[in-house]
Amino acid sequence: MSDNLENGRVIVTYGRSLMALTVAHSLAERGVEVIGCDDIDFTVLSFSRNVKKHFVHPSPEKDLEAYLAEMEKRVRKYKPDDGRPYVLMPIFCDTRIIAEHRDRFEGLCTVAAPPFAAIDKVDPKDRLAETAQDMGVHVPPTVHFHDADELAEAAKTVGFPALIKPRDGVGGRGIKKFDSEAPLLAFWKENSDRYRGGALLQKAVDGEDYCLTALFEKGQLKAHMAYRNLRQFPATTGAGVVRETVPDEAFAEIAQALLGPLEWNGVAELDFRWNGKDSEKPWLIEVNPRFWAGLFHSVESGIDFPWLNYELAVTGHAPEVAPAEIGSRSKVPAVWLVSAIEDIARSDVHFSQVETAFKEALTSMKDRNLLEGLKSAGSALGKVFNANDAAHRLKVARRQAMGADSEVVLREDPMISLGALFVLGSLLRHGKLPPELMR
Repeated sequence: MSDNLENGRVIVTYGRSLMALTVAHSLAERGVEVIGCDDIDFTVLSFSRNVKKHFVHPSPEKDLEAYLAEMEKRVRKYKPDDGRPYVLMPIFCDTRIIAEHRDRFEGLCTVAAPPFAAIDKVDPKDRLAETAQDMGVHVPPTVHFHDADELAEAAKTVGFPALIKPRDGVGGRGIKKFDSEAPLLAFWKENSDRYRGGALLQKAVDGEDYCLTALFEKGQLKAHMAYRNLRQFPATTGAGVVRETVPDEAFAEIAQALLGPLEWNGVAELDFRWNGKDSEKPWLIEVNPRFWAGLFHSVESGIDFPWLNYELAVTGHAPEVAPAEIGSRSKVPAVWLVSAIEDIARSDVHFSQVETAFKEALTSMKDRNLLEGLKSAGSALGKVFNANDAAHRLKVARRQAMGADSEVVLREDPMISLGALFVLGSLLRHGKLPPELMR
């Protein structure tokens, strides 16, 4: 690890996310200069002491060319004149965009993203289904359809229970489960306009959700770890808010079989469903060609993916790393408690009481600040402590979160609490977490 490597400069995108915050912390603590950006200016990165500068660019969803032009302009502006490493590191959905338009940044910086040709084989979801089935990778039966007639044929191929899934998107949005054909066709008739370019019908397989996080060097798996969600918010389709590291041998083998032949170079996150039986293979569900919501957890488990990705971009090689710490836990502050309240509210015990407490807690978070909101949440929960079931559920949630590393450590970077309100603000305004937290 050379001094030149440590003295580099990196532009980190999607500064609103806790993923970007983790990347900035990882790089900055080794001496790398971090510049953040987003299409909004009130972000966690804009308040982090680990970030030297922060700029705002046009939204790539609203005006792609304007976005690319501004990014190219900023990359030129901040290019070091002393020859030190200079990297553009996309964080979220912009990874695909930056990779596809990599040529615009050639000669200016190094783009830390997998090759677009490889990304295009697994993203969007319909591309993954085609590629995985062609390569014999263990995926649930999946059919891409466009209209009601094709859906009816797909149902015969896939069988039930089955899931309708959008071709793209994150966080479980647009996914619906069906046990028979009639409600499936009725749903499509009413909602087909919500699915651009058709949708996928996929066999619903048994098991629990697992996430494998990985870094490849020219098709070779160099670093990897897996985790499962002990708690999610929302409970059934949401992001993990308490995570735990688990053994990953069964998942890593499948990842190598899929991404190795594609000459993958960079990070990736793969979603699996598995019943835990050694005699049965995990089902590959999705590949995200980018960083992931549980990035902080991966780093806390001993695999510093942001630094490895940076070193890979600069030197062309990723070093060998020690295995992840099995059993390591992390939590998203405040949201894990909200998930516990939701869990209680979903139960049948004193539902109206708990629902009132839940609303009071969220109102406090909205009208005051995070600390006062948490105090209010505790006070609100006190109203239902006499309900044995509610108390038990809260104790379980506290036990799961106890000892878990907090994803936002305010004493180390106190000003990011202002940007972190973006997370709770989205929760309160839209009733859901931001998309970058959805796995």
